[in-house]
Amino acid sequence: MRSIAWLVTCLAALASAALAVESPAERALSNTPSLSVIARAPDFTVRDTAGKPVRLSDYRGRAVLLAFIFTTCPGVCPLISKQMEYVQTQLKAAGLFGSRAVLLSMTIDPDTDTAPVLAAYAKQYAADPAGWRFLRESDEKTQPILRAYDEWTKKLPKGELDHPARVYLIDPAGNIREIYSLAFFNEKQAVIDIKALLAEAR
Repeated sequence: MRSIAWLVTCLAALASAALAVESPAERALSNTPSLSVIARAPDFTVRDTAGKPVRLSDYRGRAVLLAFIFTTCPGVCPLISKQMEYVQTQLKAAGLFGSRAVLLSMTIDPDTDTAPVLAAYAKQYAADPAGWRFLRESDEKTQPILRAYDEWTKKLPKGELDHPARVYLIDPAGNIREIYSLAFFNEKQAVIDIKALLAEAR
């Protein structure tokens, strides 16, 4: 099986080529998305802000939108979290939130993002724990998960963290079906894609 890292590299190259032709604002939404299986989603078990264990495979039968974020991120993570808030609203309106689709936001900076800090961050986006959970573990347990998803962190000169702004769409069978980069993460398209996967699962 080809690694997620190899597939992410290929997708990034395709994204760069597409961006050279049209901007994100110019790309129309697709109501009939093509969502091929990219790879098996690596399983993990971490804890939410209440200390309850969350295992990815426990969400089999539901679509999962997984984002890697951190609370002190100056720009990218707040944007992604705001987009996830929109997805939450739309899934609730469609009667899919929690029961058929869930959102997961995992911190890449657990040393800074203690459970109370992450819980306060979640409240900023009106995250409903019935279907949107914020996750953290020790750095020792977080790093293998980041590597499994080809995520990385790099300290910048001023102490800030650089990281890939990716969001993973996982189908009810546990397969990664889309990897959104920041430039390509359109919250409206994500809702369409989630609904498409759920319709496919039927």
